Amino acid sequence: MLTTTVAGRTWHFRHSIGHFVGPQGYTYPTPIAMTPAGTMYVADIGLAEYGGGAGALSPKILKHRIEDEFLGEMGVGDLQWPEGLALARDGTVWCADAYHHRIFGYDAEGSPIGEWGKFGTGDGQFNRPSGIAFDADDRMLVVDSLNHRVQQYAVSGEYLGCWGTQGSEQGQLNQPWGLSIDQEGCVYIADWGNDRVQKFTPDGEFVGRFGSRYAEIGIDDGGSLKRPADVAVDSDGDVYVCDWGNRRVQIYYPDGDIICSLQGDAHEFSKAAQQVMDVNPEYTQAFKRVNPVELIKFGVFDRPRGIAIDGQDRIAISDGGRGRVQVYEKDHDFLVPQFNA
Repeated sequence: MLTTTVAGRTWHFRHSIGHFVGPQGYTYPTPIAMTPAGTMYVADIGLAEYGGGAGALSPKILKHRIEDEFLGEMGVGDLQWPEGLALARDGTVWCADAYHHRIFGYDAEGSPIGEWGKFGTGDGQFNRPSGIAFDADDRMLVVDSLNHRVQQYAVSGEYLGCWGTQGSEQGQLNQPWGLSIDQEGCVYIADWGNDRVQKFTPDGEFVGRFGSRYAEIGIDDGGSLKRPADVAVDSDGDVYVCDWGNRRVQIYYPDGDIICSLQGDAHEFSKAAQQVMDVNPEYTQAFKRVNPVELIKFGVFDRPRGIAIDGQDRIAISDGGRGRVQVYEKDHDFLVPQFNA
């Protein structure tokens, strides 16, 4: 078990899920949503299908338990470019599709229950919707990425309002991507084009920011971000950011100061990957010939895109460029081992 301990906090790497090939694999996993008990929904922009010809793609949502039990899939034939996932209070699953400029809904078993939205700049219209989340009143917040704003809806699709303007000043947005809502109702937005995460009140008033562009001018305080893709908040209020451009996950104190980074620790095959290796002995032989230094690189993140945290502070991170999900757990009772001199 690989462990990271910083500032009185400890994270254990648990396992990875998925693989580039196979009926339960991913091609490029994007957003993740999780129930408090750890049922995980992962959107994939394209899964190679056996029997469908070379290069056949089938964007979909895959359902797993966080312990790595495959439960099914949904959205096949509907989705083209899934960029946001969220779970309503009743367990229904909602996906923002950037290609169709629409929101698609499914019950927990994957049956379609509705869809709405169209391209445009007016109220109730989208230009590349991405991150979505539900607040405590079960209102859906949708990041309307290329309209540089956040829209609010009822689950029925009824438009309730919006906030946000394009720009780089405090409280403005530039191609925002993922978002999350904490236990107090505050909204965190991955402000992709401005290389930061911003925190807002439920009504869209600016509260604070996480990350910076300091590294671009030669001053890296450890908390810099490059094209952040998604954000999540744990039960302690610590903020996790998929630092897509820097291929890592940054973790911040609730006040915005940096705690540490997760770089990716998947140095063992996932269950799905191991199954592929077992039936393809030539793959095993090929891996034996890989330089050990190069082999370590397979464990680190490559374009982490989505992140979700369940009720036990288990953290699922979609490792887009590696075709998998990496799972960590925050340990609230960890004691640093004591060594005798």
